[in-house]
Amino acid sequence: MMQKLLQKLKTATVIVLISVFVLLISGWTSTAVAQSPMGDVVTGYISKVNVADLGRAIDFYHGILGMEWDHSEDTDRWTQFFYPRVPGTLIGVYEGQPTGTGEAALTLVVEDIFVASDVLMSQGIEVSPIHDVGGGVLLAFFKDFDGNSLTLRQNGW
Repeated sequence: MMQKLLQKLKTATVIVLISVFVLLISGWTSTAVAQSPMGDVVTGYISKVNVADLGRAIDFYHGILGMEWDHSEDTDRWTQFFYPRVPGTLIGVYEGQPTGTGEAALTLVVEDIFVASDVLMSQGIEVSPIHDVGGGVLLAFFKDFDGNSLTLRQNGW
């Protein structure tokens, strides 16, 4: 009798484990884990860089990188740029003491890193060699006129 009970318990345990596994791979997650209050309120992001000359920065971000110029928030020391294909993401440019971004970098995800790198170099922008960092991800690094670091990234997927 005890052996039959143990067998039923083993079978039930296996069924529960298989069910949990199937639920996990099918995308089910706990509501408490999957939802965050911030996830409901964040609609995009603005990365800010400091520059010495706003006009020169406009030439770089709009003229060279080809970003759309968003005049809606313009002041005499601030403007912002975006790519229409990437809604909710902006680069804000503030004319003040240039700080450079150091090790942090604004990253532009591109379809073809070789083409993007060639376009920048044709505009006189120095671009690092392209690095394969694994998983099919390729990176190349460059800077704006004020030393702010930017990265080109081609995803492996």
